[in-house]
Amino acid sequence: MSLLKRNANSKNSKGSRRGIIIAIVIVILLAIAGSVLYAFSSAETDAATAPALQTAKVRSGDLLVSSSGAGSVIPSADVDLGFRAGGVIAEVLVTAGEKVQTGQVLIRLDDSTQRLQLAQAEANLRALFAPEAIAQAQLATINAQATRNSAVYTLQYLISPDAWYWENELQKAETTLVDLQSDAKTSPDALALAQAALDRARANLKAAQYRYTTEYIPATFIVITYDTTTRIPTEIITIVPPNETDIATARAKASIAEQALKDTQAYEAVLLAGPSVLESPLFSVGGASMNKLDQARLAVENARLALENTRLAAPFDGNVVSMKAVVGQTVGTSSVLTLATLDQLLVRFYMDETDLAGVAVGNRTVYTFDAYPEVTLEGQVTMVESALQTVEGSPVVIVWGSLPERPSLTLLSGMSVDVEVIAGEAKNALLVPVQALRELSPGSYAVFIVQPDGTLVLTPVTVGLRDFANAEITSGLKAGDVVSTGTVETK
Repeated sequence: MSLLKRNANSKNSKGSRRGIIIAIVIVILLAIAGSVLYAFSSAETDAATAPALQTAKVRSGDLLVSSSGAGSVIPSADVDLGFRAGGVIAEVLVTAGEKVQTGQVLIRLDDSTQRLQLAQAEANLRALFAPEAIAQAQLATINAQATRNSAVYTLQYLISPDAWYWENELQKAETTLVDLQSDAKTSPDALALAQAALDRARANLKAAQYRYTTEYIPATFIVITYDTTTRIPTEIITIVPPNETDIATARAKASIAEQALKDTQAYEAVLLAGPSVLESPLFSVGGASMNKLDQARLAVENARLALENTRLAAPFDGNVVSMKAVVGQTVGTSSVLTLATLDQLLVRFYMDETDLAGVAVGNRTVYTFDAYPEVTLEGQVTMVESALQTVEGSPVVIVWGSLPERPSLTLLSGMSVDVEVIAGEAKNALLVPVQALRELSPGSYAVFIVQPDGTLVLTPVTVGLRDFANAEITSGLKAGDVVSTGTVETK
């Protein structure tokens, strides 16, 4: 019994050792498998966390750079019209909506007073051309001639007739030479003759002044007195020449008298010619004798202007868009009607000041009207106002745009319109995303071209138009090139 029990224990001991060995082997295999699995898992995690390269292909397409605004349709000319002076309306010759032409009379005031004033002014002017007025002018000329002759005689006496004559000849020669020198067509011979005449006048004047001192003064300005202190009075002869003040005064009086004579002669000539001479475009008045004529003619012009101001005329071709006048109404100088050019409409619109760089005269504009949301019209920017304005608390740029001369739509003044201003447009251009651009320096750019093996090559490019998404490349790339737009982290 004991032998059988030992054998049984021996068998159990061997089985227990075998199980332990198997368990150890299994544990080792599991550890190895876990290590391998961890290694693969770690490699996949590293690959997943590495940055992924983002790329884009250079493509051909269209690029449009624009900015938007909003405004309304307005006439190219719009003016409120009123009278220059008040009065009572006698006639209203047009109605609201009527088309009128430049110069057409629209409203007329009662002009009876103005007509009387014009008739009186014209009568006063005609009276200056009556025979009695002409006789008075002729008498004034005779008196002016006598005054001039007396003044000249006095001057000649003081400086000698010889010196007076050559002074006048010298002045004439100087004037003639200056006139010839200012004329480009003057021949050298004519200039030489004029210069010779001037030199001759100077020489003769110098000789006359010498004779004046040596001959004229001793012979003319003699004062004889007598010494009565002796038994027989003694004659005393003294030479007293004129002083500079006497001569200067005589010269001034002669000059004034000469000008007065010219004035009266001109006035007499105008009166003899008759009122028609006043209508000549070459006619000009001046001088003291013309004051009456000037005043009379000015009175006629003022009366005629006052009569014209009783008529309100159209300053340009257009349409009467509003009328505030009725016959019999007393008006002042405020507006009585509004005239606008409805066949020449413009668009006045507002844009954010940040869009100013993309707005310039000549830029194409695209209009969408609230009344016609499915249809667009095109025009161009005609003016950008030089000062910002505030609209609803925000600074805006005021821009004016043209409309087609014969639009396919019925447009009315005041219509609301949305505007797109085209700052630039490129057709069939090479385009890349703006993320692909690398700025090397202000205005200088490059891109990374992805090579077939995945490497990147930095390549300079020339950039044309660009918006927020794409940029036009004018040189440095070709269609189909692949460029890097950056990397994106994978989570």
